[in-house]
This record gives sequence, structure tokens and C-alpha cells, in this order.
Amino acid sequence: MTRIHTLNGLAVLGVIASVQAPQALAQSVEVGVEATTDEVRRGLSWSDGEISASADASVGFAGLDASVRMAALRKSDRHANADVVGDVAIGKDWEAGAITLRTEAIGHFFGGADIGADYGEVGLGARYSIGPLQVRADAFYVPKQDAIGGDNLYLRGSANFGVPALPISLSASVGYTTGDTKDLRSARLRPAGDYADWRLGVEYNQFPFTIGLDYAGTDIDTSGVSVSPYADLKHAGDRVLGRVRLSF
Repeated sequence: MTRIHTLNGLAVLGVIASVQAPQALAQSVEVGVEATTDEVRRGLSWSDGEISASADASVGFAGLDASVRMAALRKSDRHANADVVGDVAIGKDWEAGAITLRTEAIGHFFGGADIGADYGEVGLGARYSIGPLQVRADAFYVPKQDAIGGDNLYLRGSANFGVPALPISLSASVGYTTGDTKDLRSARLRPAGDYADWRLGVEYNQFPFTIGLDYAGTDIDTSGVSVSPYADLKHAGDRVLGRVRLSF
């Protein structure tokens, strides 16, 4: 069985598990599909600057939440010609007074890559809400792994504001990526070394449809030259993104 078939099977199993979760334990179930002009994460395009589509499912049960998401990568240079990525995550929220803490573990599995590209990371976050405003801080750490040529740490602060009486929300975030470098594969997550990224967005949500427009950017010098085949500097700069989501 090929890696792509394995990932497709994983996604199907994830959706089935979400939909068929025991009602005594299940708190919430969400399934959706989305199309975007570019699959951008932490300011970097994962789909070579091309249109991407994704499908996802999540379920909350017994105080935990689990999710699976599949996204098209369009023979991504950043991820060694990968066709698709499957993200599998499990997390838990912890109430600490007015602040909610979050812990999670995430695995990223790449189909069609020319190398062993899979890697995992852990996350720790905190969020606080004041009326329609929610602010949060997150840290994600990837321990040293051959797939990313070292280790990687991502720090992010973000805010989301729901406009009162309107199905519109505004968002903003800023992040910073750092880590050790062992070989050329570190350019997958840090194309030219440590860098900062930012994102501004507006979203219209009228169930089952969500329409979003975002501006994402980084301080990476995209005019530079990298010796790593994974840097993909031409897709590491500023861009405007559009996306449409259908929820079930």
C-alpha cells in the first residue's frame, strides 16, 4: 500500500471514528471541507503557492479532543514533492480560573514525498476571553528529528474579535520560529534560519459556510539564495489568501 493510500485510509478512519463516537462520551463532532488559494502555515506556503483543498473531522470526548485533516500539497518543493499531508492531533483544555490552558500532540504525515518527511510536535497554549475578544499565546516544539534536520520551536501570540451583532470576526497573529540546524532539511520549517511571521484576517461565518480573507507575511529575505532544495524561498513571502469552508 502506498503512503498516499495509507493517508487516505487514515482520513476515512478518522472521519468514521468522529461520526460514530459513543454519544455518552462525545461532546461535539465537526466535519468540513475547505478550498484555499494557498495552503499557508506560519507564513510559509506548503502548496507551492497553488490552490489547495482539504477535508477535516474532529470530535470531543471524555475531556479530550481529537482531529484529522488532509490537505493537498501539489508536489510541494518544501516537503520533497509531497502530494498530500495528513495532520492528526489530540489535545486537552485545562481550566485555570479565567484562563484556559491547552496541551496537544500533533503528527504530520506526508504522502508522495521523496524523503521520510513525517514529523511530530507538541503544543502548549493559554487563552483568555473578554466579551467578544479572545487573546491567546501558544508554543509548539518539534524535538530533534531527521525529517526536519534538527529541532524547531514556534512561538505565537494571537487575538480574535467577534463583531457584535454581525457574523463577522477579525483576527491577528504574530509568530517567531527558531531552532537548531543539523542539515539541509531544517529549511523545510526555517527556509533561511530564524524568522518572524504575521497574519491579519477577516471572516464571515453563516453556517454552514465560512468565507475568509487573510494577509500573511514573513520577514524572510525571499531574494536570497539557499543551498537547500527544501527552502522554497519564492513561496515564503507576503501574500493575500482567500478561503471558503463548508461545515457539516
